[in-house]
Amino acid sequence: MGKIRKFAELNIRKIVGGKDPVRVVEDFIQRRGFEPEKCLHEKGPDQTRWMIRIKDDEELEILLESARKPQETTIYMGVNIITVPIRGAMDVLAAALEIADGLVGIKVSLVGHYLVLSSSLSASGVTIDDLDYNFRLIEAQQGWFRDALSTELQLEQVPLD
Repeated sequence: MGKIRKFAELNIRKIVGGKDPVRVVEDFIQRRGFEPEKCLHEKGPDQTRWMIRIKDDEELEILLESARKPQETTIYMGVNIITVPIRGAMDVLAAALEIADGLVGIKVSLVGHYLVLSSSLSASGVTIDDLDYNFRLIEAQQGWFRDALSTELQLEQVPLD
């Protein structure tokens, strides 16, 4: 046998594929006509939150959570629909749960004292088109949900603040 030549050890680095989810969200925000830096509300090592004013008194919240664990990273998008009053809260919540059966691809939940229409998706392999689709689902059903809720509660308009 001949001489065995030793090679220097290589520094092997882990290469993670796909796009950075923060970058995808920023591109989505730019596509909607906003500046991501101005919409950035909170940035930490494990989560980032943007607040985008979509109408006069409505904001879309986009929350990127568990950024340190790529397999568990999720993107949440939500819009406040109604402020749940203390008096009559049971009626509002019962009506909202009945109406929620008609929602497609999104959910209604109670966050603080607001009813929120939202969508959550895995950030793994997410594209701008996925975010746009989920936003459109929320946007398309928002008016219907409010109208159905005001009809069910026999109100002229549901209160947002």
